[in-house]
Amino acid sequence: MGTLPTNCCSQPVLLILSMGDERVIEGLCAEHRALEAQAAQLLSIVSAPVPDAAAVAAMRWRMAQALFDHCNREDWLIYDRLLFSGDAVATRIAWLYRQEHGLLGPSFANYVATWPVDRITKEWERFRAETRILMAGLAERIKREEEVLYPHAERVIARRQAAA
Repeated sequence: MGTLPTNCCSQPVLLILSMGDERVIEGLCAEHRALEAQAAQLLSIVSAPVPDAAAVAAMRWRMAQALFDHCNREDWLIYDRLLFSGDAVATRIAWLYRQEHGLLGPSFANYVATWPVDRITKEWERFRAETRILMAGLAERIKREEEVLYPHAERVIARRQAAA
């Protein structure tokens, strides 16, 4: 399957790459479930009437790392394959989704930078609202990837396997 990307070398990558093409989507969906669980934990933290800035900071750090790792894997395992698949429909979908995909990491990084711990404590209600909006956007993105993007990847992978 090629070499590992240099900016993405954590254990889950090795696991996904060792799975073979037929399990790539399964591995990425498992990462989506983990991101959804982390988002649910963050939403639970922000549902409290009183801020717990330490819990927020810890959860955001875990989410940022998981999101960064997932986006790197997805970029390499899905977008590159679709863009160079020779399948016009898959290429068009991948191009559109990749444009949005490139904004996920910077968007989350901006959220973290915009909301340092002292500001979270001072503006708890506003932080809670912005967190809910961001987590809803993440949930929508995951849903669209699994309903629209991943079926194209599965089709391209299946076609490649059939040709081998």
